[in-house]
Amino acid sequence: MGYIVHADDLAGSSKPLQACIGSARERRLPIVIRVTADVWRRVALDGVPELPIVSAPAIDIFGKHLTVSLGTEAGGWSAHPKIKECLSPAGPRDAVRLARLAAEAMSKAGHFSEHLVDEVLGAYTNWEAELEHIFSTVPGEKEDEEGRTRALRLAAAVLEGSTSSSVFTAARMLSEILELRPEAGHGLVGPSTKKRLESISAGYDHGRVVFSRTAFGASTLDFVWSHWPQLHKDLQDWFGKLAQQLPDDGALIAEQVADLAIRQRHFAMLNTLATGYLDGTATFGLGVALLTRAALSDELGRAARRTLYQWSRQSPPRRPAAVVATCTGPLAEAFPRVALTRLKHVSLTDVIDIRKNLVDGLAGLATNLRLRRELIDELVRWLDRSEPEPRRSVAAEALLKVLLLQDPDGRLLLLEHVDLGWEPALAVAWRSLLRSPLPEAEIRSGVSHWLEAAAQAKAPLSTVVTVLGAVPSSAVEESLLVIAVFKWARETSDEAEPPRQHVFHQVIDAVLARSGTSTRESIDLALQMEQEAQVGD
Repeated sequence: MGYIVHADDLAGSSKPLQACIGSARERRLPIVIRVTADVWRRVALDGVPELPIVSAPAIDIFGKHLTVSLGTEAGGWSAHPKIKECLSPAGPRDAVRLARLAAEAMSKAGHFSEHLVDEVLGAYTNWEAELEHIFSTVPGEKEDEEGRTRALRLAAAVLEGSTSSSVFTAARMLSEILELRPEAGHGLVGPSTKKRLESISAGYDHGRVVFSRTAFGASTLDFVWSHWPQLHKDLQDWFGKLAQQLPDDGALIAEQVADLAIRQRHFAMLNTLATGYLDGTATFGLGVALLTRAALSDELGRAARRTLYQWSRQSPPRRPAAVVATCTGPLAEAFPRVALTRLKHVSLTDVIDIRKNLVDGLAGLATNLRLRRELIDELVRWLDRSEPEPRRSVAAEALLKVLLLQDPDGRLLLLEHVDLGWEPALAVAWRSLLRSPLPEAEIRSGVSHWLEAAAQAKAPLSTVVTVLGAVPSSAVEESLLVIAVFKWARETSDEAEPPRQHVFHQVIDAVLARSGTSTRESIDLALQMEQEAQVGD
């Protein structure tokens, strides 16, 4: 329908905008440039109308987001005087954050109350006053005991939602890193587990450790990170060891640590931890999870995506492998061009396992309807004869795999697409494969798969005929396609069945209808010569 260009990061040149406008004009499509006023003053173009945009009031944004989560129960929140006062100076992002906190609090409490409003507003301020009081030194308290209690708070914050066993194991690990003397009997002496959890405002919920206050775990991590910068190195070491010692909690640890880094805008910490995870086979997926979460965030997204770009052009196996895993996941849906650009660089790798994962990952992206067209067009571009041979080889393997994707019922997935221009795009894909370095036998097998699907009513015959009939653009391509169709008809065990005969004639007639040189007689003669040559061999 058109283009939306985000131009906030333009340094001072208007050339990129001019290129975008020229491209839009060629396609007769509208273009909208979204840019801040200070950047626009440096790169403004004559003749481009300006529309100033302002954010909606924060209270309205809060109400809309909360309505999505709570429905009719959101009204009491939006109308509350304390909520209105809190949001009067706030911006859109703060309004969204407050709505998320309110939805989280309601999910635990189940009903609206004055107490709940106060709790959400406390969470909105990161429980600063409460945490200042909690982390203040109590006169007469032993240093080791105080340290172990704080370690338990941090462990519960990182592992909220996990078992008490994991939380206490994590607390002991942090105490050892900080060289605190172990407690007598490893906790057997002294209060019970329940009492210890209550002392840090936590408890059990179906066997899982949770804080009684909304978002208290995240606030605790932020408080310690901000007030004890001398612990940053120790905490990073702890985060890394936790994933190794508690593999079942790996996903939870990665999520909490990534969110901490995002809130603190500390990409260096996240990057160090992610690369450490990537170096271990058991924790590789956690490194990918950290990178993905950072790359999708507003705060660290640009730095994470830039790092992925740098890694895509490097040779250490685990770095390109991480790029493949990250860029074929949720990042591709949010930033398809970003993901495909990085995957394009990785396609030059000579590491067999990475190439295989890349092919599988690219094919997997095609199962997403929103990405399908852009992916196919990109793979066709990779197959251009000017591209390096390794990239063309990866593109050919991936494109053939995409064209043969099936749904759970065995139907060809790509032939269920009905967008305008979809059939010509598929014809171009097959044409590019005919010119690719892929062995002819594999291409013929792919064509046979389509024909057999049409014969068995697992693909619309009209679409198969239209697409394959439009594939040849030269006599060589026409010959390759016709031979593939003929081989399918000859080698199919039930070739005498009317459906297969019908498919065969329909496709051949479609090819003839677009051919400028071939006739039914010339095709029959070519096929006869091909068959005689094979018999002679």
